[in-house]
Amino acid sequence: MLTKYKVSEKEVTRREKAFLALSISLFLGTIISSLLLNFSISCLFLDLFALILFLLNLWLKVFFNKFLKMKTCLSKSFLIRGNRKFLIKNINKLTIKRTTNNTIREVGIFFDNKKSLFINGLNNFEKFRTNLLKNIDKDVMIKNIREPIDFDSVFFYPILGLTISLITVYLFKMMVNFSYQTLQIILYLSIIYVFLIGIYFVISKPISKRY
Repeated sequence: MLTKYKVSEKEVTRREKAFLALSISLFLGTIISSLLLNFSISCLFLDLFALILFLLNLWLKVFFNKFLKMKTCLSKSFLIRGNRKFLIKNINKLTIKRTTNNTIREVGIFFDNKKSLFINGLNNFEKFRTNLLKNIDKDVMIKNIREPIDFDSVFFYPILGLTISLITVYLFKMMVNFSYQTLQIILYLSIIYVFLIGIYFVISKPISKRY
């Protein structure tokens, strides 16, 4: 018997609101931090920053609309996620991550061929977990994880955005006093860091594994 599981519209809406709250707090936090730290920020920078945040939210809206159409099917012998098919017998480890409210955030599935799949945002996650546990071998390692922070709190992302803004503006203010050579070193290190992150995303494809 093949059971289909839909993506939770409620969870997708929560994520959209969370990122919007983060974006707004980042923008407002940048302005507030510049005033508190007496660090002048040009209107051009703020306009570009606002545009980037707007485009990111727009991209996420399109991404989540596609995510809502994601197909997840489970039977006794295989699991289908999107256009990929996985054999249940090849599973050697499961990680079940729960929120502080004891709801399932994510189920990580690891296979013998060293591939992995992270499923989240399902409408009936408890039923999926129960049926998956029924189908896997008894010797499969199962690890339960509890998030230490309530990431679903309405205060989490605004506070996070304000904190990031304050730290970022403070660092920029400190960099003004750096020598030209020091700024060059920071620039080169930043370029190398971004390059390595890009290589990681190309090779590992973390987003495709989790959605």
